[in-house]
Amino acid sequence: MRQFSSLQTVPEDTARTRFEHTWREDQTSVDCQSDIQQVLSAWRTAVTELPYFPEHPTQDERDFQATEEYILHFYRRSSFVHEDFTGSPQLKDSIPYGAPSTSSIAVQAELTSLRSERDRLRWEVAEKDEQLIDQRQLQRELAQARAELQRRDQELARAHATLERSKKRTHGGPHPS
Repeated sequence: MRQFSSLQTVPEDTARTRFEHTWREDQTSVDCQSDIQQVLSAWRTAVTELPYFPEHPTQDERDFQATEEYILHFYRRSSFVHEDFTGSPQLKDSIPYGAPSTSSIAVQAELTSLRSERDRLRWEVAEKDEQLIDQRQLQRELAQARAELQRRDQELARAHATLERSKKRTHGGPHPS
């Protein structure tokens, strides 16, 4: 099944089958087979991932950021709440309220590391997508070249058959009655 935005859900095979039947009914020449193959190969081509632009965060990134901020806020608060409930007296050398603790600094460092790894992986995905798009373009061009070669082979075979018939006629071969 394939969903087109919020409009409708269409079975994928049904949509393609209708398209193929309609296209083939409209064709009149045998040479249009290569056109059909080109259209079908383009029809089956799909981009799997869109390029990444860090200045425009995705919904997943916004959700991750909100969750991250909530966890950091909750983690800082819960560590102080836990200290308050222990009943242990506060030492004078302890971290003042609101100052970042060692554990929150470690969490922030880990989050920074994860963000940089995420960005690096996104760039790799974008590069692979570009390579995939280039590869698909080359495959389409190869299919077009093969179709053109097949068409020219057919033309050559027809010309060769015509030449053979004319040679038979000129050399006294049997003439059709």
